[in-house]
Amino acid sequence: MGMTIIDPGFLTTVQDLGRRGYMDRGFSPAGALDGFSFRLANFLVGNPPEEAALEMTLRGSSVVFDGPGSIALTGADMEPLLNGKSLAMNRTTAVVKGDILYTSFAVRGLRSYLAAAGGLDIPQILGSRSTNLRARLGGFMGRKLESKDHIVFPRVPVHSPGVIRSFVPPRRGSLKDLGMPRPYTPQDPLVLHVVEGIQAGLFTRTGLCTFYHSLYTVGNDSDRMGVRLEGPGIVSAGGTGIVSDGIALGAVQVPGSGKPIVLLNDRQTTGGYAKIGALITRDLWLLAQAPGGSAVRFKRISPRRAEGIYIKTEKAIKLMEWKD
Repeated sequence: MGMTIIDPGFLTTVQDLGRRGYMDRGFSPAGALDGFSFRLANFLVGNPPEEAALEMTLRGSSVVFDGPGSIALTGADMEPLLNGKSLAMNRTTAVVKGDILYTSFAVRGLRSYLAAAGGLDIPQILGSRSTNLRARLGGFMGRKLESKDHIVFPRVPVHSPGVIRSFVPPRRGSLKDLGMPRPYTPQDPLVLHVVEGIQAGLFTRTGLCTFYHSLYTVGNDSDRMGVRLEGPGIVSAGGTGIVSDGIALGAVQVPGSGKPIVLLNDRQTTGGYAKIGALITRDLWLLAQAPGGSAVRFKRISPRRAEGIYIKTEKAIKLMEWKD
């Protein structure tokens, strides 16, 4: 069982939860940008959360399957069709040999995830199957997928053909109540919570006021490395240049232009610009689904409250259930 790429779309790569423990050697983690949608896709087909899946950006792929199995699509709605008929998102769907999956431009969100029961037969490199495009490492030959690429599903499908299951919120409360983002719903503006770091002290009071009270828009030049934001410049006390140091996931870096950049999974491992702080994990997943032109604003949050949201998020994921 496997699939052959007919049309790879705009940017389709193999991703998992990322390559951990190699930033000191210059390798960014990579991995799925929307961790919730990624884990949900694997959950729906019965895979462990760290199993590799396809991440499709802006416009999805078209593939043909060469045997029976089960798949799930989550994240951005790319109006998927299976053999010309509309296919529901956030459900497990059986496929057979010769079935053709078609996905189009995202109408809600930016990134969609395609998981298959049994996973993808992609070798691990440095403990991960994720594609690092800049290092040409991991994934499918270290690159984005192209037409005629063939990917094998190495294990027996978890679900027998004909079984269709869908995602439902936990019994103990909705995902919203638990602080968990639901399958993508547009928000305007998107509120991004920031835990400040020590370098926030390099910015003036006026600069920080600008940062927290201004509306920014997602730039069209954003990518897996970072989300570039357009809006008012943030004033620093004496310039934003610093001695290069490590960059955490979600760090809000302010270059000489004063316009913030939220650094993502494919970020550089070190950088020489000051960072106001870092976004909480849940909001990073939401930002990953924000297309160019989306409005965002920032809100300060305490480390304790951020930790509480993270705990609720993880509980929500663990409470996910099937509905046959």
